[in-house]
Amino acid sequence: MKPYLLAASLSLLPITAMANQTSTEIVEGFIAAYNTHDVKQMVQYTTETVRWMHVTGSKVEVETSSQAEFAAAMADYFETLTDANATILKMIDSGNYVSTVERVTWNNDGEQLSQCSIGNFRIKNGKLAEFWYLPAHACDELVVEDIVKDEPANIVKPEIGVLQETQQ
Repeated sequence: MKPYLLAASLSLLPITAMANQTSTEIVEGFIAAYNTHDVKQMVQYTTETVRWMHVTGSKVEVETSSQAEFAAAMADYFETLTDANATILKMIDSGNYVSTVERVTWNNDGEQLSQCSIGNFRIKNGKLAEFWYLPAHACDELVVEDIVKDEPANIVKPEIGVLQETQQ
């Protein structure tokens, strides 16, 4: 019977380790799992009722509202963007909330593209309960005058990779 207890306690080890992480460590681990495209590991960082949302103008669009929906959405996402990679450029935490500025890069027909977005995460009992992403934007700091001079094609269009198929 002792081997079963050992196996059971070892299987809980990753969950216990996650519960002892700080809010920023939880978000960093979640992004690291994103970078390896490990959907199962990403789900380990979420609550069963995790909600993934996008803020667009005056609306908040719910992309997913459960672990199962989130896992399916991320599997679809990684099928489309097979080399997507995120870098946390800035991070700030306040209690159970963490905000990030992230740069996502991917390859499109041999061209390396990127966009940035601000993510806001709410941590509950050591897991991501909710996260909101603001509209994506070009990562480079452009002067307003430069934007007026540039043609729209020179600016990264927002919302690359938003999962329209998974919305209900």
